[in-house]
Amino acid sequence: MSTQSQPRYATVIDRYYIDTRPLVPIPSNTKSTQPLPLLSTLQYSDQEAVTRFIRPADRFMSLASALLKYTFIHRRAKIPWSRVQVSRTPHPHRRPYWTPLEDWKAPVEGDSGSRIGGLEFNVSHQAGLIAIVGCSTPTAQLPTPHTHVAPGSSASSDSYEQLDLTGHRTPTLTPNEVRLGVDIACTNEDKRTPQDMTTQEKFDEWVDIFAEMFSDRERWNMRHAPIPVPVVEREEGECWDSEGSSVDTANGTPLQDRDARLINLKLRRFYAYWSLKEAYIKMVGEGLLADWLRELEFLNVVAPPEPAHHHPSRDHTPTHSSARTSSVAPKHLPNVQANNNAHLYPPELRHQNEARKWTPPDKAERGMTALLHGKKVEDVDIELVAYDEDFMVSTAMRGVEEQEPGSIADDTSQWKRWLRLDIEEDIKPCAEGRCSCLA
Repeated sequence: MSTQSQPRYATVIDRYYIDTRPLVPIPSNTKSTQPLPLLSTLQYSDQEAVTRFIRPADRFMSLASALLKYTFIHRRAKIPWSRVQVSRTPHPHRRPYWTPLEDWKAPVEGDSGSRIGGLEFNVSHQAGLIAIVGCSTPTAQLPTPHTHVAPGSSASSDSYEQLDLTGHRTPTLTPNEVRLGVDIACTNEDKRTPQDMTTQEKFDEWVDIFAEMFSDRERWNMRHAPIPVPVVEREEGECWDSEGSSVDTANGTPLQDRDARLINLKLRRFYAYWSLKEAYIKMVGEGLLADWLRELEFLNVVAPPEPAHHHPSRDHTPTHSSARTSSVAPKHLPNVQANNNAHLYPPELRHQNEARKWTPPDKAERGMTALLHGKKVEDVDIELVAYDEDFMVSTAMRGVEEQEPGSIADDTSQWKRWLRLDIEEDIKPCAEGRCSCLA
């Protein structure tokens, strides 16, 4: 599995996301008849995929995933919404991709006047947040040049066996091949995130559960590597040594609470490792079934801190993260799905407030090192950012060079930023043919 560098294709990277938490009724009721917006505008096979889920939260995430894929393909390929079709590689990987239409007139990108050859994209969803990263490509990004599994097709298992997934399943790139991966990690997810992680012993035991995914070195670093002290706590006089012991030189806060806070930061870093590895293997297309998971190692991993932003619902209440650091674990800690009030903002302030919830592009974590079979990976751009209190988003990009501002896109304010899409305001006009995307 080579990491040999290939020529890169220069283009703009789209980063879109939808937060479905305001859409899900609270408390969630599996018998809820909450309408699913724009469901009827999707292809029938995609409608079936959405309605197959029972829980409203899962239905909305599946719907948002489909809407993001349709929006990206519609805008970048410049085809009508009704003609968008998403294909997938066979089980077990089921990686989505787009097959250009036979009569497709590829749009022109850049100053050179060259036409694009296809699209590449990847989607992630976790705890109500759904994200897509995508770009144009020099050629169609298919499992093979002439074979794919169309939506709703009844291809036999024999035809699946003939499908060449080399480009999707190994870390080796062929010329003109572009691969993107994205993963969302949630540090406070209902029924998944441990809520009583207050001692080093408990943390060590929990980390070792994932021995099949992380190498011995990665798990040692998760447990013992020094944690950068948040600036606000350094200013308050707190010091942490490299072994994790903490002393408060300012106000004598009990060491038990300080140690619990340190464990919480280590837990956050664990999710950073998880997100980075998931993004890389999703870029390749093999997922957690890859037999080389432990051979893919990340070093010097730093979890981005929670972005500093004003949130009206949290002015006088402790944050989820700070609540988990108490030496006494709370019995009913609210999960992240129940803690989003973005829909309360006036429309003119929504995008501005959303931008504050993200790690600024110039502060994204890019200093980690990726090793594959002990060799440094040189040809993959990896980035890790935080969203709100409880999310981290990793991206892995190979074969593509993100275009400099102004070369293709007129609006450089979104350079390397994640853009939140509103279903009613941003996506509905596209789905109903009232947008100007095809102009």
